[in-house]
Amino acid sequence: MRRPVVQIIGQSGGDLVPNWGSSLISVRFTDNEGGDADELEIDISVALPLPAPPPVGTKYRLLYGWETGALRDAGLFTSQSPRLNYSAEDGWVMTVVARSADFVDADKAADSEHYDEQAAGEIFRKLASGAGKSAIVHPSIASIQIPYRLRLQQSSVGFGQALADELGATLKLADGRWLITVKNGGETASGTTMPPIVIPLADVSLADLTAEERPKHAKVEASYFDEDKGISQFETATGLGKVSTFFSLHPAASAAEAKVRSQSQALDLLRATISGSVTIEGDPNAMAGAPVVLDGFGDWNGTDLVAPTIQHEFTFDESGGWLMTPEFAARAKTG
Repeated sequence: MRRPVVQIIGQSGGDLVPNWGSSLISVRFTDNEGGDADELEIDISVALPLPAPPPVGTKYRLLYGWETGALRDAGLFTSQSPRLNYSAEDGWVMTVVARSADFVDADKAADSEHYDEQAAGEIFRKLASGAGKSAIVHPSIASIQIPYRLRLQQSSVGFGQALADELGATLKLADGRWLITVKNGGETASGTTMPPIVIPLADVSLADLTAEERPKHAKVEASYFDEDKGISQFETATGLGKVSTFFSLHPAASAAEAKVRSQSQALDLLRATISGSVTIEGDPNAMAGAPVVLDGFGDWNGTDLVAPTIQHEFTFDESGGWLMTPEFAARAKTG
């Protein structure tokens, strides 16, 4: 039987797991494609008199994998909101809740500035640099031209996330970098193809898949004001339906941005047509944002899926192990 290995490196540089010993109940790591911070939760059994939780701001680094292979570095986390629970069965349990340290650091200060005639890649790199980080921007996002954009009393990460959403991208903060990838692209920020998450039916311990019956639109349109003609114009992306049209609520600043916005909103409508998750044995190569391949699921096999979020759970009792739960969204691209 394979055994998982979990290391939680404390601020002193040592692994805390051996020190916790049998009091360590479980560790949960949530890997997000972007938008939300990655999260680490550590459940520890505590006895009376109850100990104080670690101070807010305490740093932890998580590494995990199987004992026969290399460990994956999940990054650095900052303690945010400890919890204390009691039940007759489990006694007192303290849960240390920590979020991606890069996310916490970047979300502190608000500022105002504007950008004129710059490519999206330039804007993301300037935002990251202002937060003391570097940025890797997928080439197809980096080249998008932004005629004008105002940042008004927003944190750098808040402004960056809003811009990424409009461009059909995701912003993830990890390892001291801002990683901007294409939604549904199945590629890293540098353009490298992510390994697919292969899910054999025989390995599934829990499953919940839903094909959502949502309104389907033939077209998704975003407007912009054409200064030369003095009228509003529209850019159109192809949707899933045959008749109706979905109109973006807010106009874009230019034809180029309207085109990107219509494609981005068509993509978001598509992603919501499938939801659910499965639980299988952990895989250190699984990455949030990677494509999903169903194997042995009958007519569901051809479903084009992506995993925006993956939760890993490690338990440490006699029957403990490592399970991961990828959450699904539809992946097929729109035109």
